[in-house]
Amino acid sequence: MNAGVSRSPRAIMIPGVSRSPRTPRGRKRRNLLIDSLCVVAAVAAVIAEATPTVPAVVVRVFSLKYHAPDAALPVVGPLLTDGGSVIVQPKGNTLTVRDTVAAVERASKALTTWDVPPRSLQLRVTLLKATSSGKPVGGKPVEPEEIREISDRLKKLLSVTDCARLDSVVVQGVEGQTVAYVMGGEYRLEFLLEPSGDPKQIRLKGLAFERLHRGPGVVEVRKDILRTTINVSVGQPYILVVGRDEAAAGALVLVFRGSRTAVPGPGIAGAD
Repeated sequence: MNAGVSRSPRAIMIPGVSRSPRTPRGRKRRNLLIDSLCVVAAVAAVIAEATPTVPAVVVRVFSLKYHAPDAALPVVGPLLTDGGSVIVQPKGNTLTVRDTVAAVERASKALTTWDVPPRSLQLRVTLLKATSSGKPVGGKPVEPEEIREISDRLKKLLSVTDCARLDSVVVQGVEGQTVAYVMGGEYRLEFLLEPSGDPKQIRLKGLAFERLHRGPGVVEVRKDILRTTINVSVGQPYILVVGRDEAAAGALVLVFRGSRTAVPGPGIAGAD
């Protein structure tokens, strides 16, 4: 470097800005352009933030092993969004679900729990007759201990004085089967062991309790006493007051107690 010779600072060029930063007018133009660019960037950021993000839509085909695809609609339908859809394909026993990733994942988990082999079940059904006539009810002693406790509760609940066991049976079956049998010689009970999707529940769909009459020519006539659907918790008694008994001032009561069993069923066994 030669003594006494100085060099000017190197200017920095900004695209779109002329090289005139040393004058007040040039600095003003440059600052105005920079401010404009900042405003545009800020507006773009606001627009991007305000624009809703559309969830990704996926399509998934589920192959069912143990149930028909149309039976899965009540299981999957409530889990989908308003824009979701389900296509049933009976020929291939499949279900096609189109929805958001989260909704399809919910459907997948529900179908995994629901599409399982039918369970073998055992159900003890006891028919009780409660009266306040002051006369002996008849029937069998109220056994076992659990039924005795239920009998004592019924006496307080229904304000009756006597409670006897007319009949008790143990039915074994598989989910999907319809069970029907006569109890106490003059009553008929029928229900469908519907798959519940809950291992702790036994669903008795279309439960019908009828009184049997012998008409002219020994024709059997049925009279409805009760029709309903109930869910019986495994290992817990379910008490169902089915109606008044025509022969006495009292009520008929059905007590259900269910359990899982390895016996394939179906079958009915008497219970003393």
